Parts: sequence; C-alpha cells; structure tokens
Amino acid sequence: MLTRRHLLASTSSVLASSAAVAALGGPAFAQSGATIKIGAILPSSGILGSYGILYRSAIQMAVEDINAAGGINGAKVELLAEDDQAQPNQSVLLFRKLVNDGAAFVVGPVTGTSWENTAPIANAMKVPAICWTALKSGISRKPYALRIHPPNDTMIPEGMAEIKKIIPNLKRIVVVGDEREASTSEGIKLWAAAAKANGIEVLETIGFQTGTTDFSPLAIKVRGHNPDALFFSALGPPALALVKEMETQGFDKPMVGDSTVWAGGSFIQAVGSAGKNLHTLGFSTNETWVGNDKYNNYVQRFIKRTEETTNLPRPINVCNTSLAYDAVMMGADLLRKGGVNGSTAPAAARDAVKNGLDGLKKYDGVNAITMRDSGDGHIQAHVLKAAPEEKIWKFVLPPDQRLNTPATPMKL
Repeated sequence: MLTRRHLLASTSSVLASSAAVAALGGPAFAQSGATIKIGAILPSSGILGSYGILYRSAIQMAVEDINAAGGINGAKVELLAEDDQAQPNQSVLLFRKLVNDGAAFVVGPVTGTSWENTAPIANAMKVPAICWTALKSGISRKPYALRIHPPNDTMIPEGMAEIKKIIPNLKRIVVVGDEREASTSEGIKLWAAAAKANGIEVLETIGFQTGTTDFSPLAIKVRGHNPDALFFSALGPPALALVKEMETQGFDKPMVGDSTVWAGGSFIQAVGSAGKNLHTLGFSTNETWVGNDKYNNYVQRFIKRTEETTNLPRPINVCNTSLAYDAVMMGADLLRKGGVNGSTAPAAARDAVKNGLDGLKKYDGVNAITMRDSGDGHIQAHVLKAAPEEKIWKFVLPPDQRLNTPATPMKL
C-alpha cells in the first residue's frame, strides 16, 4: 500500500535524480538518447536533383559511420536534410529552418548562387555552414561560413596549366557559358583570363541564359571562329545540351569544361559519343588511387551503397562526393574535440564548431584539404577526360606527370 510517507520518499528520490542531472548540465532526456542534429541543404528535386541524391548518399554514409563508432561523445547524430531545388531563396529559408530545428552545423548548399546568398546568413545567425561544392571565388564568409571545395580561382589556372601540357599547340579558343549562375558566370571570365595568361588568344566569349535548350545558334557562332578548342562553364543539364549540339554540327576538337560537369550523377553517363573530345577539371575519379587506401575504401563503399539505394545511372560517378563525406566528418570531429554531447545546447555546439573552423589549417580526411585565409579549401586540380564507352572520367596524365604546384588565386 502506497502511504503518504512512501510518496514523499519517492518524490524526494525523483527530485534528487533531477538535481544530479541538472548538475551535469542538461535535462534528463539528454542523458538517455538525445541526438546531435546536423543539417544538410541539397537539391533533391528539380534541375539538379540527381546531384542531391548523389551527395546525400555520401552524407548519410558519414552519419552512419559516426554513429557506428559511438557517435559524438556518446550522442548519436541525427541528419536533418532539406531540399532547396537549387533555388537560392529556398536555400536561405531552409538554412533558417535548420537553425530553428537545432542543427549544430549545416553542410551545403550546393550551387555558387545559393552559397553566395547563404554564407552571410550563417554569420548573421552565428551558425556554422560548411560548403563542399560551389565554385565562385570570394563568397565564403569567415568565421561561420567556410567552403572546403577549391573555387575556380585556383582550379581553372591549375587546369589551364595542365591543358597547355596536354594540347601544346593550343593557340586560339572560344569561351562560352551560363552568365546567370554565379559560379559559371565567373568561370567564363576566369577561363578567358587564364587563357590570355598562357598566351592563348580568346576569339570571343559567348554567354547564354540559364534554362537555354537550343544551342544551335551558339554552335554556329563557335564554328564560325574555327578555334583550336572550346572552353565552357555551365551546370550539367545545359552543358550536356551544348556539347551534344557541338557534335551534331561536326565540331571535332577539344572541349574543356570546368568542374561543373565533373560533378553530379548523370552528365558523364549521358554524354555518349559527344564526349570523345571532352575534358573537365577535378581531383578524383572512380579509378584506383595507388597508395591511398583511405580513398580507395571510400570509393568502393560509396559505389556499392549508392548502387543499392538509388536509381542513379550506372556506373555511379564518385566525383567530389568524398568532400560531402569530409564536410560531415570534419564538423563531427570539431564537435567531439569541443566536448559537445547530447546535453549541450545548440548555441554552445555551434560555438565549438566555429572555434574549430577558425583555427583549421589542414584537414586530412578522404581528401587532404588545405584551408586558405579566404575560408576556402585547396585541393590541386587536374585535367580529366571523358571515357564515353565506360561512362566515367579518367585522369589524362599519369601521377608522375601531373602538375602539383598550387596556383596563386587568380584575380579578375
């Protein structure tokens, strides 16, 4: 029988337990299953939907690896993924939503225009954002908004230096690209500047609008110049239409894109015979990397996982997915080192990530990343060539012939 004395004793015990938990710094539920939330902004639908599906596989794999290893100081990670359809206004709204939902940090968004709009919001709200893509330079905003992917101000000059080695008689080019998207608009200008810096004549730069589907007038214009090569900067879908139209019109010369065509889940599988002269810039492929077991293990696991869990075209394009994985693992590592656990308030967790990012000079994940003072990462870019029959990208030069001198960031 429950007496008044028993009830008072039971109540005292509960209060004592609550006080003990409070002394440890958090509510009772934080000691029994509270998670640490990580946000992700991805275009899981819309024009870049295949990109989001591809990157989410890498992000989810990182979360699972963290949790399988005991979480972050005993707390499991919970992924909060949002679909921005690659629309900058949605990226900003969803970043705010993830902040309100308690995310310790956010990875993404994907495009240069979205990153350009989101980075200032991250600093205003004091919430770390780690971008693993986006190419436009000068848009990361320390201390809260950092990008671990190298921007085009180093990738393009590094790529052009290798192109000169691969195509030594290159003298006259035309540059085309999407002048509306932030990264590709800059890409057009950087290709032209890098060409001129290497003594290559730029016959014309031709811009087109996002959403263009008919590239026949542009192709006629390019062919009229009779260049030695075509250089371009455009996201996957319009770039695919562009190179196919160039093939239709008999353009049988090198075409070189920046890393916007290297990334994503469908371009290389769909390019077909139009890719026989096609090059891009990147720093990883599906190929085995001799002496780098960490990278090879990632590639094998990622391809297996993505083939089993998605309907993306085969073979899966590894491209820069390893940076999405690294972004999550980096943030988790900074939380762990900052003593964050399931009872830590979001504001304190965010400060731990920000403080860690502020002092970060190098990160040795799947990729070896050097952080620049601008808040951007650097990984040496190399020239890749499409292998249309295999539907994969391959390094053009063997390891001992690739250029490995980091470029000084190019200014426009």
